[in-house]
Amino acid sequence: MPKGIVWVITPFVLNYDDPDALFRPLAEATGLEIRIDDARPLFTEEEMLKELPGVVATIAGSEPYTRRVFENAHDLKIVSRSGVGLNSIDLSAATASGVVVTNAVGQNAVSVAEHTMAILLAAARRVPWMEERFRKGAWREIQVPMAPLMGKTIGILGFGNIGKRVAKRAAAFDMKIIACDPIKDEESAREVGAVFLPIEDVAREADFLCCHVPLSPETKDLIGKNLLALMKPGAFVINTSRGGLVNLDAIADALERGAIRGAALDVFPSEPPDYDHPIFSMENVVLTPHAAGRGEDAVYNTVRHAMNCITEYLAGRRPPDVANPEVFKSSN
Repeated sequence: MPKGIVWVITPFVLNYDDPDALFRPLAEATGLEIRIDDARPLFTEEEMLKELPGVVATIAGSEPYTRRVFENAHDLKIVSRSGVGLNSIDLSAATASGVVVTNAVGQNAVSVAEHTMAILLAAARRVPWMEERFRKGAWREIQVPMAPLMGKTIGILGFGNIGKRVAKRAAAFDMKIIACDPIKDEESAREVGAVFLPIEDVAREADFLCCHVPLSPETKDLIGKNLLALMKPGAFVINTSRGGLVNLDAIADALERGAIRGAALDVFPSEPPDYDHPIFSMENVVLTPHAAGRGEDAVYNTVRHAMNCITEYLAGRRPPDVANPEVFKSSN
């Protein structure tokens, strides 16, 4: 195995009482030095270039792995994401530089599904709105009607690892489930009573529209002006996937006009977001800071998975969840 550094750039591991102990098995298995960084805020491209010499592997957050980074990171052999999305990684550049990229498919799915239901409920029941006023002494004036879940329709865009788990939780609330996905897993849909429909019909029928699809050029601004125009005035939009899937300006406009009733957003087109955006002053929106995948179980699972990917690859074996398998084939 090569000598060098594993650079851990995943800030939530610092919440552990002893993060060094968490990574000790990786150090023992690989003989590499472990360097843990507080990545708040995200490292810039220039900072990445400065820090990467001597780094053999990274346990990556959302810092930028650009073509320039890969072309200058001469020691880097593997980037192991402690998450699912790869939007911050130039995969073609990684492949050209012979760097293997892995992610943690499914490792945080339960956490994201639970957070989806948490902010959906918070928006429907107006929890943040009520709590803020209640703490200031209000009582009777905040006892207002709240949106129910039983008998309502949840529309799930993306019926994969997370979407299916959201559906199971929605079924426990006696909700009607409709979904849109190019891959129709009919068996899983039957288990929860879900029906597949075209995206336009899902938007029209949903009382709660949840987004769980990958971000790509084709899905950017998926929930935008056109899709929002199809929705019910009493509907809610929930996004715990990628910020670029929802057009923030269009959502704010729809909320202001009463075209939809509310929204719950965990992710934003740019992160950290623009806090001057109108969405941050709206009372019918629940906002969380890209925290859906930060359940204690998910943190442990994704970090352990990332460590395992690094150990396997440096031992000459194919790691799980390789995002660019062509480079793995050519380098082994």
